[in-house]
Amino acid sequence: MNRKMIIERLLSFIITLILSTIILFVLIRLAPGDPVKIFLGTPEATDIAKTNYQKRYDALVDELLFNKPLPYQYIAWMKKAIKLDFGNSIYSKQPVVDELMSKLPATLLLTLPAIFFQLIIGISLGIISAVNHNKFIDNIIRLFCAFIASVPGFALGLILIYLFAVKLGVYDISTTTSIDRLWLPSFTLGVISSPGLIRVVRTSILEELGKVYVGFLISIGAEKKRIISNVLLNIILPVIAISSTTFANLIGGSVVIENVFSWPGIRKYAMDSILKHDYPVIQGYGFLMVCFVIIINVLVDIVYMLFDPTIKSNRFKSNEIKNES
Repeated sequence: MNRKMIIERLLSFIITLILSTIILFVLIRLAPGDPVKIFLGTPEATDIAKTNYQKRYDALVDELLFNKPLPYQYIAWMKKAIKLDFGNSIYSKQPVVDELMSKLPATLLLTLPAIFFQLIIGISLGIISAVNHNKFIDNIIRLFCAFIASVPGFALGLILIYLFAVKLGVYDISTTTSIDRLWLPSFTLGVISSPGLIRVVRTSILEELGKVYVGFLISIGAEKKRIISNVLLNIILPVIAISSTTFANLIGGSVVIENVFSWPGIRKYAMDSILKHDYPVIQGYGFLMVCFVIIINVLVDIVYMLFDPTIKSNRFKSNEIKNES
């Protein structure tokens, strides 16, 4: 990428980050309930207890800047957030960034195999569906996609837990992050995220099979393996786009699966913090997820340009036309 494109990406990153964090910050502040009162609980009926309660309440409000205007709160928080200083958790009193980083490895450990399962299921079923276009097996796979897309994630997770843990007894229900417990939640996430990839692979292959180069290869008597390999090479970009988007979504989302399987990852930690109105944790989590999604999108753009130089050349041509006009 040239310097102009790098500057464009950098500006896009900054603008997206600012707008996203403003929306996040405002929505958190609009949430019902007073997090300080939730944390402190109900004071005792005595005058001394009420006085001490009010002192602790005022001190915590002042610490969290809740007594300042909302723009002042955002600017003060953003200045620290860009340095990865999200303050301390209201409940644990520990630095938020330390707690988030301690939970992140468990989420990555869950997400990476999930992407592997998604790729295996999505690519294989997508190819089978495309090769058997409008046949019985194609209809079965499309029905499978519709079913999985419509089933809530927690329901599928509970069904698999009942099947493998209760009936078959091959899965251990606990709260640890052991490898023995990894395969079922990862497989569940892979299955949940596979319908989109199956559809993209199926559609892309059918489009490629209708192109001129495929007809040319058939006319010259090319081997079936060569034709398939050429078609598969040309659908790499859509697969990369879907998988990278899924990866970003699984890191930031899929809270339900971590809760269903009691997997102590960053998503479960964020959900627990939301239920407790732990604002510093919620804001820190949101900031990291926004940055992560933006970075993933930038990396996908770079990969697209590496695999498809026409994207880069078309952009250059459009810029040249604008300059000439």
